[in-house]
Amino acid sequence: MVKTQTLSFPIRLPDGMQAQALRLLDASRPAINQIITALWPQLDVFAGERAGPAWKQVERHLLTRSGHGSRQERCEMEQAGRILRAQASRKRVFEAIVPLLSEGLIIPAQGKRPARKDHRQINEQVSALRAQLQDAGEDAEAFVAMTNLMEQACNWYLQTGAFPSTYEALQPVPILSVGHLTFAGDDGMKAGQAYRARIELAPGCDLESRQERHLASLSLRLRTPDDQGTWSWGAWSQAIALPPTVCASLAQGALPQAPTLREIQGDDGSRVAVLDLTLEVPARYVSPLEQETRVLGWDWGVRSLITVSILQRPEEGEERSRQVSRPVFLETGGIDGRQARLRREIDRLKACRDHYGQLVKEAQAAQQEHGVPLPAHLAGWQRHVQEYEARINQCWKAYERRNRELAHLASNLLILLALLYDCRLICGEDLRTLKTQGRGRGVRGRFRNWRNNSTVRGELWRVLKYKCHLLGIRARQVEARGTTHTCPRCGQPAKTYASAAPEDRKKAISWGAMLCCSNAECLWNGARDYAASLNIARLGMAFLLTYQQTRRYESYRVTSSEVNSCLYSGQEATLLLPSQGITPRPPEGKQVSYAGWSYTIALRTSQPREVLAILSTSQLRKDVLSSA
Repeated sequence: MVKTQTLSFPIRLPDGMQAQALRLLDASRPAINQIITALWPQLDVFAGERAGPAWKQVERHLLTRSGHGSRQERCEMEQAGRILRAQASRKRVFEAIVPLLSEGLIIPAQGKRPARKDHRQINEQVSALRAQLQDAGEDAEAFVAMTNLMEQACNWYLQTGAFPSTYEALQPVPILSVGHLTFAGDDGMKAGQAYRARIELAPGCDLESRQERHLASLSLRLRTPDDQGTWSWGAWSQAIALPPTVCASLAQGALPQAPTLREIQGDDGSRVAVLDLTLEVPARYVSPLEQETRVLGWDWGVRSLITVSILQRPEEGEERSRQVSRPVFLETGGIDGRQARLRREIDRLKACRDHYGQLVKEAQAAQQEHGVPLPAHLAGWQRHVQEYEARINQCWKAYERRNRELAHLASNLLILLALLYDCRLICGEDLRTLKTQGRGRGVRGRFRNWRNNSTVRGELWRVLKYKCHLLGIRARQVEARGTTHTCPRCGQPAKTYASAAPEDRKKAISWGAMLCCSNAECLWNGARDYAASLNIARLGMAFLLTYQQTRRYESYRVTSSEVNSCLYSGQEATLLLPSQGITPRPPEGKQVSYAGWSYTIALRTSQPREVLAILSTSQLRKDVLSSA
């Protein structure tokens, strides 16, 4: 059986098809919301059996239909069923954390500072619950969902003064606010009764590079209602040219799946219909673990986004693995500052919006209770609320767009280094071991840690997993607790300091930048992020060696006896860059800005700056990834 990966590509529909596509979404959205609202009291039904399409499960419990036609109704039920199944899973997680909800999770108000969530207590409670579920043999993989639900319950307590007793009290009915319709309930592209599509693939030539390539186009036909509500088939759309990535995937044998139609709303209220073209893309063969000899370890950095190191399996007669790479740091200080300023701007806009919103509420309440005439400024206050809300949404879009791009960039760098060092096992810090902290006043350090914990970490892992799956690379999360305070050379506990200078080593700092080993036989010192990446690679090496010896999958902690220390081999630390005919940019300073991210993101390592400049070029990334 061929291993595949499902990928989705958004395709903007032609202008001539926008009107009928938006009419279809406008007709299906109320029907989907009606299904969700009708079946919301029966949410527990969707927590059990998940086999088969979701529309079949909805059909057994639905009493009324939309009257839009058999296959259109199936698509609407499929969309609603997927939402209900996801909410049922969250409800099961909520029921597991209900016994943990207490006032101990709330820090009382102190002076002018209002009451707030105790993030440390929340993490401790969730970690204890996860360990309890693991001991009982139950599923304990929903750690992030547990944390999110517990924080949501604490927010409810801060607003109402009591914790919710049921999931339905905490979570409002999740109705759609914009159009979103999957065609998975229809009979396929050729025989569908709600949509029909055809994809044409033909050979072509790129005039600039004079290289052969495949060209693909999509033609779409929809069954939609007209202005009077009468359903009928529309005309075939003009041929929609597909992106080169889609063309390459189709040429490699990717199979089209049921697409999804959705709308995107702009800040000015404009609406655009987009078709998410879904492909089952063939993935690369994953080599057996018995053949693997190297492990790439990466860590979320305190002073950088990620830090990367690579270890080689010990030879016969050796006990310790050898380090075969110099550390690589992905510095993101420039974009961190921009994101921090953007979050502060969002907070300022929210305060202004809430101020005018409170004025509107007070004026309306005074009119209803005491008959006071509405002030002349009411319309201006309401206009200010709408304007601030639009600006907040615009800032959030920019914030999320930067995080997505940053996650793709970091994952591409990890895969590039793994391919250059012939490594097919990437190990990183488990999301469940990271702490969530607020932005605070020390915005430079605290914001970076908060950013890593809340947004980029999940997005990076999601992107990294599907890219590794396509390229035949294993991506594994390890228990990274203690990796930043353990010496990678001798394996003994170590302390962190502001620097390695003698005057700065008088007092240890928990978040210090340098790790210094006090073992008299070792005395290793280096950046704590560098040490953490080596220790994570050690955990991956222990997993690899255990499997090769026993054929069992075992996870370890850095304190386990099976985790051996590592040695540094300067002779094998040379980065084997393939000959690409690339002329590096003139290097300046101790680091090189990443291509396309000047003055915001940079690579830093002890490699020669000419090599580092080549490593940061987009041409090298494309050539290595395409030849993988």
